[in-house]
Amino acid sequence: MDYLKTLNDIKDSIGNGKELTAPNKLIVIDLIEKEQQSIAINQDIFIYFYEDVINNDLEFEFEEVLTTQVYQLAQGDATNCLNTFSSFKKIEDNSSLYSWIQNAIRFTDHLALHYLQEILEETPVKQGDAGPERSRYIQINQKKNDAEKAGRIMDNLYECRNKLEHRTAKDSENSDYQRIIPPNYKRAKKQIVKRYPQALICFRDSFTNFYNA
Repeated sequence: MDYLKTLNDIKDSIGNGKELTAPNKLIVIDLIEKEQQSIAINQDIFIYFYEDVINNDLEFEFEEVLTTQVYQLAQGDATNCLNTFSSFKKIEDNSSLYSWIQNAIRFTDHLALHYLQEILEETPVKQGDAGPERSRYIQINQKKNDAEKAGRIMDNLYECRNKLEHRTAKDSENSDYQRIIPPNYKRAKKQIVKRYPQALICFRDSFTNFYNA
């Protein structure tokens, strides 16, 4: 009820040409951002998520080169990311970060598999102890190609994800006991914010160079 009253006060202030208070300005900005997101999502969640992360226009039609099924799966992963944090700029260093990076990796997995099989024309090969998804990035990183940087970054982000997941260690004072290690969400957020956009930009440019050559 208090929030509804605040909205009515904001409406009256705007209608009467009065200056909004700082807290009310933040509410208006938040409402505008939510409306912008709602409109964009109704257009194409894949493009919205991609452009939100790289903070720039996509300038490549992934829908034209990915299969319909793959594109829709990627849209689902993008939706899950946005349901966790409404914008890349609003990512927080808390437990929700694990869910976000999981879905962000799944989103990028679609790009990596297509790049490996359709552009490099290589069969995915398991790399050491890495799982099949992470192996693709390692394989891309081992080759001299446009997406080499993206492969390296995503391999590192897999490791970042794993550190948020595997949190058990032996107690230093008693080797028979185990303890839970608190995840370093602040470090993970710093790495994600800096490196994930670089990976998506690299994949975009790699796809562009191949298909628009």
